[in-house]
Amino acid sequence: MGSTLSVNAQNKIEKEYRIKPSQVPKEALDFIKKCPFKKKIKWYIEESQNGKSIEAKTFYQKRKYSIEFTSEGEPEDIEIKIPFSELSIDLKKTIQSSLDSIFAKSKIKKTQVQWVSDRATLISLINKKNVKAAYATNYELIVKGKKEKHSHYYELLYSNDGVLLKMLRVVNDNTDNLLY
Repeated sequence: MGSTLSVNAQNKIEKEYRIKPSQVPKEALDFIKKCPFKKKIKWYIEESQNGKSIEAKTFYQKRKYSIEFTSEGEPEDIEIKIPFSELSIDLKKTIQSSLDSIFAKSKIKKTQVQWVSDRATLISLINKKNVKAAYATNYELIVKGKKEKHSHYYELLYSNDGVLLKMLRVVNDNTDNLLY
């Protein structure tokens, strides 16, 4: 329980820009065709310290969905924006305790549930089908945190048990993209 990760965050440098569906790999387009999305899909290239990826963003059942793909079109993860209040009481307490130990003051700006698995399992999860295969459920938070008299935005990734897996300090003003 809690966090064992060093509180010295690496930097997250990210640039995102729109692309046309014609610029998207066939594998990513095929993945999206198997999803129940009715609204328009907006496609993006995301450049970060980890390289380039492709992202599909849409609304589905009153939630913002973001599906990240490798540059070859293989799915990496699915993120769904949710209110922090929807997390279980125990998970909220564990995460808040972790934030209190890292920051003098913090405010959660965005919470997303993140699914990580193979292509078929991710498609089943989106389609709300019975999933027998293994998949990871994580929670990504964008937090405005104050440390040593300075406030910055941070991206924190927690496991389903509330263990801090990753912490990145957001560099430059890309918070508009992160808060989408």
